Amino acid sequence: MGKLTIDDMAVFCKRKGFVFPSGEIYGGMAGFYDFGHLGAELKGNIKNAWWDSFVRQRDDIVGMDGSIITNPKVWKASGHVDSFTDVLLDCRKCGMRGTASNAPNAARLCRSQRSSTSCFPQT
Repeated sequence: MGKLTIDDMAVFCKRKGFVFPSGEIYGGMAGFYDFGHLGAELKGNIKNAWWDSFVRQRDDIVGMDGSIITNPKVWKASGHVDSFTDVLLDCRKCGMRGTASNAPNAARLCRSQRSSTSCFPQT
């Protein structure tokens, strides 16, 4: 069997009932997914394990569940608008520009010789 691709994984997840593109029968909406019966269980298990590890087992943390889609004034007041920076890096081989968060994927994203080593400088 060949290397598993992201497309193969998406087909598998749809076939097994993990996730489906939201509103798929009406054309869908990029980046939004609905969880099927198995996906909802898996998501719940992952969320509960994370919550247990990072909230319940610590005395210095309290939990909160809030929406990330909110009034832009909230992002401004929290400092995310004025002080958020995402460092840009330039590939030394192909000249592609990317964010520091993409540096681990640089070898895959590089437009030059698809080398196995990162072409972005280390951050």
